[in-house]
Amino acid sequence: MKRYIVTLLFILIFSQAAEARDVLVLLKSGARQCKIGGTSYVIRVASGGVTPAITGSFSLSYAGGGSLSAGAVSYAMPVTVTSSSPIIIDGVSYHGSILFEASGSGFNIVNQVDVEQYLKGVLKDEMSPAWPVEALKAQAVLARTYTLSSKKHGKYDLCAQVHCQSYSGVAGESPAIDEAVSATGGELLKYGGSVAQVFYYGDSGGFSASSRAVWGKDIPYLQARPDPVSYSSPNARWQTTLSMQQISSSLAAAGIQVGSISSIRPYSRDESGRVQQLEINGSGGRKLVTGSQFRLAVGAGVVKSTLFEFGAGTVYTPQAALPSALQSIAQRSYPVITDRSTMPEKDVDKLYWMTQNKIFTVQELVSMIGKEKDYPKFIAEGEARMSGKKLPAAPVRQPAAQPVYNTAAGAPQLSMNGASGSSVTISGRGSGHGVGMPQWTAKALAEAGWSYRQILEYYFPGTALERGY
Repeated sequence: MKRYIVTLLFILIFSQAAEARDVLVLLKSGARQCKIGGTSYVIRVASGGVTPAITGSFSLSYAGGGSLSAGAVSYAMPVTVTSSSPIIIDGVSYHGSILFEASGSGFNIVNQVDVEQYLKGVLKDEMSPAWPVEALKAQAVLARTYTLSSKKHGKYDLCAQVHCQSYSGVAGESPAIDEAVSATGGELLKYGGSVAQVFYYGDSGGFSASSRAVWGKDIPYLQARPDPVSYSSPNARWQTTLSMQQISSSLAAAGIQVGSISSIRPYSRDESGRVQQLEINGSGGRKLVTGSQFRLAVGAGVVKSTLFEFGAGTVYTPQAALPSALQSIAQRSYPVITDRSTMPEKDVDKLYWMTQNKIFTVQELVSMIGKEKDYPKFIAEGEARMSGKKLPAAPVRQPAAQPVYNTAAGAPQLSMNGASGSSVTISGRGSGHGVGMPQWTAKALAEAGWSYRQILEYYFPGTALERGY
């Protein structure tokens, strides 16, 4: 009896652990037909019946009444297809099993797959396998964290589209991707013991945004951050021209009625320089629209980020601004802080805390992050400053020799000028929503010698990298 109980507990624990590693990915919703193929796969129907092993392909169609048909054969849903080899759905191969579930006047196609195997089909669509392995590792940790923070939200964990995570199944795999996933196997970012909410996107334009500025929700580890290095990217600078009629129609389709537009201008910007609100004057009156609303209404592929201005674009050379900012560090005074009860225990968190309390500048913080062996020295210097002593400033990273647009110099000082007339030119920098880790910066940091741990620590301060689901 005792052996039976121990065995049962083992089975239960093992089953829960195995289940925790699987994700349900919605491949298609409301389908009416599909083509299925593979090698030695079996079909299990709702009643529990199982077909003999099948090799080859055939078409499945919705037959009504919660069933599928394959020629003269009918299968009552839910239907599960399993195989030790990849299963092919409409020409795309997937590991794991495929579920067919009735949905309205059609059926949903769902891939149940091990999370580590799933990640190998995700990363290639998010980051090039040719990029440095440390950047790929950072992306793997974030994709895993995002996947498991989304788990059990709704009936399925994720979909296969870009607004969840682009998922290509077996076609997304490559040796470099497999290495990055395996090297970080099971690693997640956690905050306060729970899986963190993480985000990533293409290009910061030089400065990432806070979750509060973009989505109105203040998350402690999703704050505005200057990029620590200079780099080049396809969307470092972009420009588009739109007619006022196009803008008006796009806004109207999004439920924002402004009528015929006479003028448009930035009303406010956040700490990263992104447009927080736009003022639009039209025949429908004056409207304040958020930068994100405007971007999504007009099209995220057209207005690639909210770090934009109207007109030809400000000629911004942040390298020129950086030396003077660094020179002012040695001349500044520091607040005397006697109450240090809120100072965190972890060394890296102490550095962020001191920066928030104006003991270090952002430029100084950027130069210190990732140099773990020197953290005690930096902290000692900060504590001396808090006591009213003036010591030499902490070392700072010098700017790159060549002038570029994306750097750690600070938020771009973009124009607040507006536009009127029949059309408007929009000049911008970067791409994506701006919150979390910018992938092009991660690439540059990895090329500069940063580890994936350092990259994650910089863009998600206060989180802990832990292994386990």
